[in-house]
Formats: sequence, C-alpha cells, structure tokens
Amino acid sequence: MPDKDFVVLLIDDDELLLRALRRTLSRILPNWAVETLQDPYQLTELLSKGLMPDVVFTDRLMPGIQGEQVLQQVQQLSPIALRCILTADNSADLLVQDTALIHFFLAKPFTDEQLQQVFSCAERLRVLNFSAAERAYLGRLSVLPVLPPLYKKIEAMLHKDEFQLRDLAELVSHDPVVSSRLLQLANSAFLGFSRPTLSLTEAINRLGLDMVKSVVLALKSGVAYQSHISTTPYQRITEQAFHQACLARYLCKEANLGTEIQDYAFLVSLFDCLGWMAEHLQQPSMADEDSCHFSMISAYLLTLWGFEQTLVQAVILPEELSDCSSLPGVVHWLAHKAAQHKDYELDEDERHIVESLQLYPAWTELQASIKTN
Repeated sequence: MPDKDFVVLLIDDDELLLRALRRTLSRILPNWAVETLQDPYQLTELLSKGLMPDVVFTDRLMPGIQGEQVLQQVQQLSPIALRCILTADNSADLLVQDTALIHFFLAKPFTDEQLQQVFSCAERLRVLNFSAAERAYLGRLSVLPVLPPLYKKIEAMLHKDEFQLRDLAELVSHDPVVSSRLLQLANSAFLGFSRPTLSLTEAINRLGLDMVKSVVLALKSGVAYQSHISTTPYQRITEQAFHQACLARYLCKEANLGTEIQDYAFLVSLFDCLGWMAEHLQQPSMADEDSCHFSMISAYLLTLWGFEQTLVQAVILPEELSDCSSLPGVVHWLAHKAAQHKDYELDEDERHIVESLQLYPAWTELQASIKTN
C-alpha cells in the first residue's frame, strides 16, 4: 500500500496523459500517493487487492467504456472515494449535472488550482472524522445536488470591480421563488425589520450578501430533490429550515451579538435543509446502522462545494451541547432544539454552557417568543 497520507487513483487509456498528470500531482501534492490504471476493466481487481483511494479521476471517453460506468463501479466498491470525471467536451457538463456519481467535473485543459480544489476537499473531509460507515453512506447518496448556477452567477458578479446591488437585484429578480423569499425575510419583524419594503435592491441591502447567497443555495440546491420528493414534504422541509434559521438569528440578536454573527448563525441553521431532504430520500437498501445524521449530510455537501471548515463544523449537530466547537455551533444547536421541541428545557449542564456564553436571557426570550407566536 502507498506510504502517504492520501491516495489518488488516475484512470485513463492514454498513457502519456497518465504520466503527465502523475508528474503534476506529485509536484503539487507531496503528501498524496498517485496510483494509475490504464485499463479500466482491471478496476475491480485493483480495488479488491486493498487499494483504498481518497480520490478517483477517470477520463470520460475510453474504448468500450465511459467514465460514468467506471465511477459507478467506484461508488459500489470504494464509496469513500471522491469521484472526478475528466473530459475535453465542455458540453458534457450538462450531461453530468443530474447524476450522483460525479462529485467533480473538470474540463480539459484544467489548471493546478482546479486540481488542488478537489484534493483540498478530500483533505477537509478527513478532518471531519466521519466513520467509515458514514463515509460509505455519504458516497452512495442516490441524489447529489450540485452548486446552483444562480449561486455561481452571484459569486462571479461579486468579484467584478463594477459590482452594484441593483445588478444583483436584477439577476435575482428573474427567479420568483428566490425573490419572494428575500422580500419575505426583509419584511420579517422576527428578524428585526419594522418598516416594510417592496424593493428587491433594498431587501438585498437589508439582508446582506452572505444571507442572500445562503438563501439562494438553500432554495436552488433543493431543485435536485424536487423530482424525488412530492411538493408537500418539500415545502415543509424548506419552511422548517427557514423557521429554524430565523430562530438562530433572533437568538443572536437578543444576545446583542453583532450582525455578522447573526447572519452566520442564520445560514448555518438554514443549511440543515440539505441533509433533511437527502435523509428523506434514504434508500431502503441502506442499512440503519450505516445511516448518517442529517447534519453530516449537509456538512458533506458544503465541503464538496468548498465552504470554509469553521462553517462546516458548526453545521454538524452533536448529540450533546458540550460537543459544539464554536458559538455559531451552540446557537445552531439551540435553534434546532427550539424548532423541534417547543417546550424544550435545558438540563443543568446545558444551562451552565448557555449561561457561560451569556446566551441564557436570549434563550428564555426566544422560548417566550415561540410560545407567543
């Protein structure tokens, strides 16, 4: 077995490409062992010998077999591995967006930076300390949403020097679902807004760019689930996530925490919807002992999408409040309890933690507000 921290398996019938890619990866990733396979039909034999790759790259078009078929074998035999497909056909992007087989799509020629993003993702997943059974469950998810195109367009717009809020409002205005939700939030007394507005530009200004992006991500990534979940449970899950996110922000506001932490807590709690939807679609063939807590699914997806480690850690909901590693994580835990259990009572240890963070008065105010509403 390779004596390295991580292992990548490269599969391509082109020997010259394999050699070139191997040299590149050996140069930019010294802590990775690079294994190659020129004959994709030998994949089963190779994996049966004990090779456990963290990442698998395969060319999309090879003699007699397509990359998707290869990755299907990888998903079954080595579900822990992140799966990446390589192609010279940019239009193939449209063909792979709806499949759960492919975690990453790289169009040739790709850059060192694009390669490093894939391997950085694998390294950050290792830090999350999921068990082998949990990683296998995550690798076999039947539906894997991709980063929404609208989210990507917003990110690209924000990096332009001439960026204006009205331009963002114009972009978002073409999506009525997102637009209506942003206006709803910008007029929410629960979030602290007392004066109504019908201006999408003002709504974006009130909510802030991070919250706008999180709303887009939560609403549009769920599109991948819509063909698998009927309308009623889909709407229920979405509404439940936004309600919980509003509770998290309200808790921060009542604790006199700054706007930045309020927005951060909002999006951390909002992202539970990703895991809830995936958990709703759990396949009967996935044994209960191999299942994953919904927040782990959310953390897994956010890691694939390149979100920062601190946010991903805050998304994971431990059983015990004492296991939360950050203030946003604690707020997320409390908001989840408040949303799921209207009369939830903190035990002695939980109350001590909440009091030590000066959140207890805000917690009691939150509970009173929930009962009133």
